[in-house]
Amino acid sequence: MYTREPDAVLEALDDRSLRARLARTDWEHDPLFVTDEQVFSLFRRARAKDDAVRVGLFAEAFNERLLGRSRKFVLRARIFPGLIDDLKRATHELASCIWDQLLSNTNDAVHAEKAFGQFFERRAISFQRTLLSKKRKMQSSLDADEDDEDEVVSATDDLEELQDHNTPDLLATRQQAFERANNRLLEILTEKEYTTYTLLYGADWQVQEVAAALKVTVKSVNNYKRSALAKIDKEFKQ
Repeated sequence: MYTREPDAVLEALDDRSLRARLARTDWEHDPLFVTDEQVFSLFRRARAKDDAVRVGLFAEAFNERLLGRSRKFVLRARIFPGLIDDLKRATHELASCIWDQLLSNTNDAVHAEKAFGQFFERRAISFQRTLLSKKRKMQSSLDADEDDEDEVVSATDDLEELQDHNTPDLLATRQQAFERANNRLLEILTEKEYTTYTLLYGADWQVQEVAAALKVTVKSVNNYKRSALAKIDKEFKQ
């Protein structure tokens, strides 16, 4: 059973030792792992003491974890690709939204200190719903504009429209096919393979840009790409 180490023990560590403790990632087996809840709590304590050095240290560690959660959520919830067609931007927008709520709402901050995972999921879902609402409003506005144009369309335009192969049913079928394929990609590829594949072939990024976003070497990105293409070839081109 996990026992939280007293905040004072961690605060007594020198900056280098504390940074090393905060960098531990094996939350399942490492007894020295510091939970997200405690990192955020220490951040708030340092902020209350106006300790700029420790505020920066805890904020850096917490932000790294927040970005990791945000990246996984935007992929899992298909915010990217879909609602925001840039993985890095989608990740940072969600993380910024969470930070804003934590810093502006005391109740949210207290909740995060007790159960950050739960708090994050609720706020991330709210973020997703806001994006969906904006998309629906934009679509409604576009539909209204199209209706206005239809009132003055000519007989020739009507004929051309009837000849258009992109019917609503066909577009819906294509969307469903895309979602099925994307869901399968999420199942067969690792997170880094999926991100590499979508950024290279969906967002048209360069290998160097993907390496910077994932904080890995170019060689690693090329390995992810080869592995992803091999799995995709086996899955879809049998």
